[in-house]
Amino acid sequence: MTEQQPAGCLTGIARAVALVVVVPLRLVWEVLCAVGRFLKAVLYAVFVWPPLMLGRYVLAPLVRWLLVLPARWLWRCVLAPVGRWLGEWVLVPLLRGFAWLVEHLVVVPLKALWRYVLAPVGRAVVLLLGYVGQAVAWLLRCLVAIPVTWVWRVLLFPVLRELGRAVVWAWRVVARFWRFLVVRPCRWVRREVWWPVKAEVRRVLREIRRALLG
Repeated sequence: MTEQQPAGCLTGIARAVALVVVVPLRLVWEVLCAVGRFLKAVLYAVFVWPPLMLGRYVLAPLVRWLLVLPARWLWRCVLAPVGRWLGEWVLVPLLRGFAWLVEHLVVVPLKALWRYVLAPVGRAVVLLLGYVGQAVAWLLRCLVAIPVTWVWRVLLFPVLRELGRAVVWAWRVVARFWRFLVVRPCRWVRREVWWPVKAEVRRVLREIRRALLG
């Protein structure tokens, strides 16, 4: 009975607020929307519709007859035939002559240079680099790889292994303390305090929303 009386008071207050504030505001909003729709229709009829009609029925036909059709006739009857004639009798012979010059003055000498000079030199350099790489790899193995492997196997790995074991043990201990000191109290607070408070807040908000919106 003590929990239903505040809810009834809240419901009455919400209904009074809705009648005094929400309903007049809703009526004012509807009037403003109607006025806006009317002004939009008037502005469209005065400023938008006449230019659209002018462009559709006056400017577009004028552009078509004054620009598009003459340009199409000029392309079809003058420019396209002249372009085909120039391409067939001027550009194609020029391109063929240029291609012949490029092939005999550039491509053929470059092929000969690659076949008889650059390719043999490249193969010799690759072989030399292979021998040098093998020698460097042998030196690195003797001077670096073997000492580093010995240091890792004899010195570093046992120390790191024991250190890892110590870290794992410490982590387990910290995890147990964390579980008993933080996780379990937080779970209790969430289950016994937070969830009931959240449910009550949701119920109150639901009652207020129902009272305001009906």
